[in-house]
Order: sequence, then structure tokens, then C-alpha cells
Amino acid sequence: MAKSKIWVILLIAASLLAVSIAFIGGCNGQSPTDGPTPPTEPVTPGYSRVYDHEFGYGFEYPEDWESQLIEGEDVESVVMFTKPGTPTTLIVTVKLSNLTSLEEVREEFKEVLKKLGGTILEEREIVVNGREGYEVIYKPIPAVKMKQAMFIANGKSYMLVCSTAEDLYAASEEIFDHIINSFVIE
Repeated sequence: MAKSKIWVILLIAASLLAVSIAFIGGCNGQSPTDGPTPPTEPVTPGYSRVYDHEFGYGFEYPEDWESQLIEGEDVESVVMFTKPGTPTTLIVTVKLSNLTSLEEVREEFKEVLKKLGGTILEEREIVVNGREGYEVIYKPIPAVKMKQAMFIANGKSYMLVCSTAEDLYAASEEIFDHIINSFVIE
């Protein structure tokens, strides 16, 4: 029991750290652009779909995960999903941003993670539902492994942070990939 509490505390701290890493840009006043519409195909069995009409994004997450809104400074929206009884979490953050390219996203992420002593394990550019993004797998602290995808659209930064204990990562990676690959921005 005490070990699981430590994992939860470590993952919450790491997740909050991740939220701060990619979103230190400010508002650039850009107007919305055209983009993909919300998905209309059926939800994947075992998953639920959430769509935020106010901020124009949606994705699928495991139907047995619990969600909660989190208050945050300088952010438009923060929602956290957790797999009950485990240290596995997903945090989705939307923030006004002055970042305009994936290169800026990449450089800012690397700079902040380096200052915090984290380690990048893999990184790449991705395309999800017509949106280009930056995906990185990293260890913010020794016992935690995270997969993070970041997108820029409509003057906002969208970030999905999937995290768990390092020894549970391999078992969670397929779920993390499904969540990220289902992400859509209007």
C-alpha cells in the first residue's frame, strides 16, 4: 500500500512537471484555421470518446479510466485520466501559445527537460488525423517513463502526457499509442 502511494505521488509530480515543460509560451493572437472535423466513426471497443467543443479537440481513452478536471494557471484546459489502482495517467492540456513550429516546440521541450535533469529516450515528428506533432518518450525522474505528444493549432498548444512507472510502461504503451492516434483537433 505504501509503495503504491509513493508511485502515485511520483507520477503526479512528474505529470505536473511535464505540463510545465512544453507550455511556457504565451498568447500570439492568431485566429483559428481550418482543420479536421471531429471523428464520426464508432468508438473503439473498450474505449470512451471525449470531445471538448469549447477547445475543439477530442480523443479516445480506456473506458475504465477515471477523469477529473484540474485547475491550472495560464492554461485553457487541463484534464487528467487515471487507471484505477495504478500509477498510470493521461494529462491533456490546452494552452494559448506563441509557438509556431514543431522545431520551436522541440527546442523548448529539450531546454526545459535538460534543466530539470530528465532524459529523452526517443523523439520524432508524427502526423495524427492530419495534424503534425512532436512525440517524445522520456524519463523525467528515474522510476517514471512518459510518452508525450504536442500539437500546435488555432493559436494553441495541445499536449497529451501519458505516464506510468517504468516497469509498467511496456504494458501501457499500446494504450498510450491508441490515445495519441485518436486525438483530433478541429
